[in-house]
Amino acid sequence: MTPVAIPLALLDQFAAAGFARLELGVLQPAEPFLDVMGEELRQRMFLTSDADGREMCLRPDFTIPAALAHIAGGDPARAASYAYAGPVFRHGANGGEVAQIGVESFGRLDRLAAETEVLALAVEAAQALGLPSPAIRLGDRALVDAAVGALDAPASLKRRLKREIAHGGSIDTLTTPQRAEESGHAGLFAALEAAGPDAARGVIEDVLSLAGIAAVGGRTPAEIAERFIERAANRSAAIPAAQRQTLRSFLAIDDAAPAALNRLKEILGPGPQISVFEERLDAFSGAGLPVDRMRFSSRIGQGLDYYDGLVFELARYDGADPVGGGGRYDGLLGALGAQAAAPGVGFALWLDRFGAGS
Repeated sequence: MTPVAIPLALLDQFAAAGFARLELGVLQPAEPFLDVMGEELRQRMFLTSDADGREMCLRPDFTIPAALAHIAGGDPARAASYAYAGPVFRHGANGGEVAQIGVESFGRLDRLAAETEVLALAVEAAQALGLPSPAIRLGDRALVDAAVGALDAPASLKRRLKREIAHGGSIDTLTTPQRAEESGHAGLFAALEAAGPDAARGVIEDVLSLAGIAAVGGRTPAEIAERFIERAANRSAAIPAAQRQTLRSFLAIDDAAPAALNRLKEILGPGPQISVFEERLDAFSGAGLPVDRMRFSSRIGQGLDYYDGLVFELARYDGADPVGGGGRYDGLLGALGAQAAAPGVGFALWLDRFGAGS
């Protein structure tokens, strides 16, 4: 596989816009990625161990190392912006190695201005790489959270719905009281329900300990126990039919951004997240971005669990595979151990999808 050239002129362009270049190690501690990345990407990591037995990985993503570098550099709440370029490593992706270029911005309280700048910079970068009019698709994880949060359902089921929706799950399958794949374990789940969460947690952890199982797929016995308890609680949960239909209608939205805004107002009614989305489109339009040609899909979630607001994809044309994407992750620094919360937004482009990459 021929390495993709890094477009140094783009890094200079990012630096001129205030994004300082970061040099980030290829070998990274695995724990932060396992803690905050979604299931799909977690399963595609290249894992190894260092001489002291600590679990390490080849860098599968730039955002988390950039966030850790920001935390290590001082007050996490400070405003700072970074750019990077280099390979990331994932099973099944172009032989396991993919070249990326992108930016991350932390600590900016002018959220809409930061989102607008980052999206405009992504479009400019795509144009510099030979894509003059990239198709832009928008999503919003905060709108998904608001739609799911309005349901009359256990908190554990809501968490599962949010997680599964971000990865393309079906609302009808997820809200069936007893899913087909769980029917073979009905006795186990019934016993866990009867025992109650505290006793069930202890039993599962004891069984895993006796079997000598320390972790499965990066999860500790305690985390495995929590997943079993959640599934037991969700078996008997039923979402009212009218609410299920409202959520289904929301998840079906895939339209030009202005039309999608009207549809969101019809389905979800007034609320702060709708207002933010409307203000975001106004900010994009004011910056000269082609809002009328953007599409919104409630299903776009980037497949990464750390996104919690705006998400976007750039593609050659509508419906094509994305050449890059990004979004907002205000909870990421806290999830990585920062004592002070700080907003964050960024993007990455996959250079191999632009051809020569220079």
